[in-house]
Amino acid sequence: MIAVAVSLNVVIALFCFYVAWRLWRLSKTLGAVADALVNWERNTHNVLDPVVIPPAILRGQSGTAYLRQNYSLLQFQIQRLEQVMGIVGLFPMANRWLRARGRRPGPKMNTMTLSRRR
Repeated sequence: MIAVAVSLNVVIALFCFYVAWRLWRLSKTLGAVADALVNWERNTHNVLDPVVIPPAILRGQSGTAYLRQNYSLLQFQIQRLEQVMGIVGLFPMANRWLRARGRRPGPKMNTMTLSRRR
């Protein structure tokens, strides 16, 4: 009975040592990741420091502002073009309507028929 209890405690202890070893490895990995992130953040801060902005980034910012301005102008022109195309799209329908109206007997025919009746 004592041998069973001791062996069961040894198995539980081995399992706990295994879990502790895995947690120790996980903490080492997380520490390495944290160190890498701190180094990355430090390097990024050095590059993107607002006091010392590299000229390439300044050129990129001015180019982006210029492109945004051109993009808004082009959007305005596209809206105008869509409006014009909408009006031009009404021309065939108006033409058909005018032709159909021209084929119908106009008010002149009605006056002639009225004069014949008299």
